[in-house]
Amino acid sequence: MPWITSAEGRAAREVAARLLNASPKDPLLAGTALRRELPGLTPQDASMAIVQAQLGQIALERYGIAAAELLLTRDGLEQATRPEVAQFRAELLLAHGAGSVLDLSAGLGFDVRAFLAAGLAVTAVERDPLTAQYLQVNAPAAQVIQADATEVAASLLERLSPDTVIFLDPARRSGQRTSDGSRAQSERDPERWSPPWSFVTSLAHGGARVCVKLAPGFDPTLVPQGWSGVWTSMRREPVEAMLCSWALDAPRTAVALGLGRSQFSGDGSAPLIATATSAWLHEPDSSLVQAQLLDDFCAEQSLLHRLDEASSWLTSDELLPHPMLRSYRVLEQLPNDTRALRKELLARKIGDLTIKCRGMKIDADAMRRELRLAPGTAATIVITRVQGARSTLLVHEDR
Repeated sequence: MPWITSAEGRAAREVAARLLNASPKDPLLAGTALRRELPGLTPQDASMAIVQAQLGQIALERYGIAAAELLLTRDGLEQATRPEVAQFRAELLLAHGAGSVLDLSAGLGFDVRAFLAAGLAVTAVERDPLTAQYLQVNAPAAQVIQADATEVAASLLERLSPDTVIFLDPARRSGQRTSDGSRAQSERDPERWSPPWSFVTSLAHGGARVCVKLAPGFDPTLVPQGWSGVWTSMRREPVEAMLCSWALDAPRTAVALGLGRSQFSGDGSAPLIATATSAWLHEPDSSLVQAQLLDDFCAEQSLLHRLDEASSWLTSDELLPHPMLRSYRVLEQLPNDTRALRKELLARKIGDLTIKCRGMKIDADAMRRELRLAPGTAATIVITRVQGARSTLLVHEDR
């Protein structure tokens, strides 16, 4: 096992985390302080401890993962699951009769730890040798197998118990990274995922139950026949899609986490009914948008309507409080032309402007610069499509 997994390595990680918190923008300074505090460390060991501390900061800031006890890699963090989402998944599998999980793409063990915490037995397969060693430290109660899932799946399937669910989180990142080097770029061809999509779906052909984590933008119309999909948001931001090879409560479910837990299920078959803007606008949770359940949601609410096929905004005559909606009272219709809009905003002494234009080809920051507003009161405008035409609306959020 690597030095970083030893008791000495753990102690060095704890000191490194403390020193890096004191100098978050200067890892070299933190590294020097670490070697001064622990003079027995080699430069390589000190560097390794500082890297772990840096990755721990990323895990906390980006995913809300308190990683002081975890061993991390940069690539492994690309597959991290937020704790609330991992807990939700584990509870869902438990509710559907799972007693154990075969995780064929375990990574650093973020989901494995949630499965174990829910009382599920876990066999975890990880291809990369170093990641597998870190996984064993992160999830010591799991049975860890260091192997390529595509090579050992057949033998593992032969020993599969009826209450086992196969879980996969295919690596969907290419070897190339973004221009700032912070994240790997997404791989759009599912056959180049690791493991490939064809392998994932083939596991269910023999009757095994398969659960797979995907990007939140996965198109609901591509869900295989007989499977169910769950689209999840965290504090209204989309975080993932999850497909299950068996029937859940409905073919599609939208789940909103982070501000309590709310969900809505449907099959995506309700017709689109678009109306003119009424007294209230409602911004739906992103999980409803990703699951393409807006029409089903409106049909159930009955007093709620879409504005346009190209818009995710909803409207109603009355305030309709709902945990999956953020509501705004419509104050005025404003001009679409930027010059005329500026005149109207200046007349109202508006200077601190929030521009909500999701789904429109508008750069809000560029538009704000073009408006050249003087310092003034705060306000919000919504720019969207209403029955085929662009519309600019001055609104006030209901809190």
